[in-house]
Amino acid sequence: MTTLVNSTATLIPLNNTLWTCMRTTKFQQRTRGIFSGDNPFNYTLSLLVLQVSIIVSLTSWLEIFLVPLGQSSFVPQVLAGMVVGPSILGYFDGVRKMLFPKKSFYITETIAFFGSMIFMFLIGIKVDPIMLLRAGKKTWAIGICSCVMPLIFSLITAFVLRQILSPSQAVYRTLTDVALFLSTGSFHVTAGVLKDLKLLNSEVGRIALSSSVVSSIVSSVWLTMIMSRKQISTSQKQDQSFNLMAVSMVVLLLLIICVLRPIMFWMIRRTPEGKPVKESYIIFIFLMLFGCSLLGEFTGEHFMVGPVFLGMAVPEGPPLGSALVEKLDTMVSVVFMPLYFLHAGARCKLYLIDVSSFAIIQLVAMFCFFGKVIGTMLPSMFYKMSFIDSLSLGLLLSANGITQLLYLQTFQHNGMLDDQSYSNSIVAILWLTGAAIPVAKFLYDPSKRYLSLNRSRTIEHASPNAELRLMACIHHLENTPPIINILEMSNSTIESPICFYVLRLIQLRGRSAPLFIDHQPSYKSNALRSSQSQQIINAFKSYEQQNLGKLVVKLFTSISPFETMHDEICFQAADKRVCMLIMPFHRMWKSSCMTESVHPIRALNRHVLRTAPCSVGILIERLNLIRTNPLTCVPFYSVGIVFIEGADDREALSYALRMANHPNVRVTVIRLMEPKMKSRYLTNRDPDGELIHRFKVDYLQIKRHDYREEIVRDCLEIVSVIKSLEGDFDLILVGRRHEFESSLFNGLTDWNEFPELGPIGDMLVSSDSTFDGSVLVVQQQNRGGVAHHDVHLDSSVNPKQERLNINVEVPRDNKVWPVV
Repeated sequence: MTTLVNSTATLIPLNNTLWTCMRTTKFQQRTRGIFSGDNPFNYTLSLLVLQVSIIVSLTSWLEIFLVPLGQSSFVPQVLAGMVVGPSILGYFDGVRKMLFPKKSFYITETIAFFGSMIFMFLIGIKVDPIMLLRAGKKTWAIGICSCVMPLIFSLITAFVLRQILSPSQAVYRTLTDVALFLSTGSFHVTAGVLKDLKLLNSEVGRIALSSSVVSSIVSSVWLTMIMSRKQISTSQKQDQSFNLMAVSMVVLLLLIICVLRPIMFWMIRRTPEGKPVKESYIIFIFLMLFGCSLLGEFTGEHFMVGPVFLGMAVPEGPPLGSALVEKLDTMVSVVFMPLYFLHAGARCKLYLIDVSSFAIIQLVAMFCFFGKVIGTMLPSMFYKMSFIDSLSLGLLLSANGITQLLYLQTFQHNGMLDDQSYSNSIVAILWLTGAAIPVAKFLYDPSKRYLSLNRSRTIEHASPNAELRLMACIHHLENTPPIINILEMSNSTIESPICFYVLRLIQLRGRSAPLFIDHQPSYKSNALRSSQSQQIINAFKSYEQQNLGKLVVKLFTSISPFETMHDEICFQAADKRVCMLIMPFHRMWKSSCMTESVHPIRALNRHVLRTAPCSVGILIERLNLIRTNPLTCVPFYSVGIVFIEGADDREALSYALRMANHPNVRVTVIRLMEPKMKSRYLTNRDPDGELIHRFKVDYLQIKRHDYREEIVRDCLEIVSVIKSLEGDFDLILVGRRHEFESSLFNGLTDWNEFPELGPIGDMLVSSDSTFDGSVLVVQQQNRGGVAHHDVHLDSSVNPKQERLNINVEVPRDNKVWPVV
């Protein structure tokens, strides 16, 4: 054997194959350091660390610039891989030899494929196969047309171009394969785009998710058949290979469904409620993952087929699915996937692209893109969707991502695409996706479903003898007692009943598609295991039974990301035509006087305050409303209202007027007035004065109610009045917004700890407050969009990041609203 002794790499053509020869010492893993005379760039471990650092840093920087422009995370990831690849940085000999030698890509490619295998496993976990069973005609029509129509368009275009081109041209034989993979759909790509654009809870987002499941399954079936045929055609035993591969696929599916999935359910049953899954269970599932991938490799299937099927077999959501996602998601998405895009970029050689091949491939890609948009719009408009929504849906479903990239690399690996067609295809999916997503984001606004209301949804404007509709959101079991007490004080009667909607909010974990669950009374309660959800349901149903004829309680559960949860809340509030939406404050006071802060809940409350189609109340519970339980005793409540001026104060007082009719509620109105404004208010010609006059006439004759006026000249006197309320009330109602031009508020807003509560609510709840009662901060419905003073909603003197600490559990065996 001849040993190569020169220090540089040598290219030797042999039997039409290009061989690269290097020093064997350059394949060592670790360096002894620069002080020992070694060059760290000659060793694989140092190069791997450097490449990971470069690609992760470049991806992060590109995301900082491109994501705010409406791009999904896919575009900056592919661009980073192309920049680092041989087309740009790697094009320079010095950079390529030092940072990206060919030998390093053996290690990088192996790690990249390992990461993509785990990534596809996570995709399978987040996919809900039951969505296919719940899919309606609209979903099937959109899903099938969105993958069949582009296939027809692109194949016709490829056929016409093949009649024009010469068979000797390299692009001639790849046109059909390019048309095939560009026509595919992907559930994960659509879910990722919707998550990046914060459209998961939107109407178009729900249709896009359910339709993408159909298109993904349909396109995967025929693509797998085509690639299997291509792989078998290169085998000498074609008939035996096809039969054996089919049998092995069936065996793998049966193994996952009949053996591995029951083991996972056994793990869930062995996990106590509210406790994390044992580490031994997680390790065993990893062994399942590697075994399924290895079995696929042995039988000739793609090594990602087994992980995807295994992921789909994992029970989604807590405790198992969410635990796997939480443990793997960050490492895979931040480290492994950038390496995968580095590998994909290294295969993209832009310098091989010529004008002719570029024009041909891009023309096929454009017709495929138009086919997806048209194939989505036609059935959507047939089912009465608007043109803008149909176009937005078509653009969202036409976006490409990691799935198309995997198909593209598989085609190249099987010899269906050459390097030139591969590079052209990368450019096509990059610019088409980069153009479609920002346009879809610009066209579609999910808030238009509930911000277009042209009628008042407030307690002030509600008829006193009509049914009052209220909605309360709860995050965990501790929110239930104070909400029931607020409902008790709301005074439901036979003449003026209350329809009360309870929306349980659960963070979306371990799945991609949000869920909305309707807890219908026709479902047996004993079908559910003991859980927080069932305890909440039982508590509200028990209270409803005590108030038959006066109260109707309807319970729902929304499982969605915190970033888009406000869209679901606001849509349900508009759909149910509620007058007030009650949200729990993000801090909870425990019996040990400790508080628990949850940053996503605070952000959620701010979003709701901006966009709610009805009045909003932020409930701050300070244990007073928990001590009295209307289910077990006859409570008596002392309620105070701090009234200054404005629509929010009127809404709070209107709610208090309804409470005042309850025989066990004492209402006290504390009106803060400026000396120069007193004479004007006493004329009773303004809305504030009229409502105060109504309280005096109708309720002061009842001895338990009270009214008093406090003359205040500046913010110091306001603070003095607020401090005097300590120990007098179980609950205080205050308005959130006031006329800040008044001299009374000079200096009050400069040091707000919680701007979402307004100046008065912040004084009652802030860390240095001595008030120990509960507070309900009321904001009346915004009729003109975002209120003027809401521009200061995110400002705070305490903008620290707060830790998320919510234990959630998905209710089971309940009716899930079918996907359209």
